[in-house]
Order: sequence, then C-alpha cells, then structure tokens
Amino acid sequence: MNATFTLDDAGQIHLPDTLKRVFGAQPGIRVRAEVTADRIEIVKVLPEVTEGMLEDGVLVLPRFGIKMDAAAAVQADREEQAEHALRR
Repeated sequence: MNATFTLDDAGQIHLPDTLKRVFGAQPGIRVRAEVTADRIEIVKVLPEVTEGMLEDGVLVLPRFGIKMDAAAAVQADREEQAEHALRR
C-alpha cells in the first residue's frame, strides 16, 4: 500500500485514516523512521518483552495481554520481507 500525505505548517505528518487502520496506529504508538539516501520508511516499534506465558501453545505477553502465534508472526515477517525485496 502506498499513501501520499503532506507536512503541515508545523512540519508534522498526519496519516490518512485508511493508513492508520492498516498500520494499526493509535494514540501513544511508537514509530521509528528508517532513513536511506532516497526514502524514509515509517516502522512501528514493537515492545520488548522479557517474560510471558504459554496458553494452548500461544505466547501471551502479560503486560499487554496480547496473544501471539510466534510461528505465524515469523512467517508473516518473512513474507513481508520477500515482498519488500521485490519492490526494490
């Protein structure tokens, strides 16, 4: 997905609602800008977790109450990286 947006007078970027939904953006989310010579990528900063527990084979992150299927997450990340490599 691509989106075009403009900077306001204060130099801030306001993401369109559709992009916010796809990105999972909500107030308080942390993002990082990865800058190269000709592009800027906005990346969601995921919380670091040092402890958790398993519930029916699914990792549950206690601080956030997020259930995470690690195998599915790894597969999704690999697919995203492959797609990203094809775009270059």
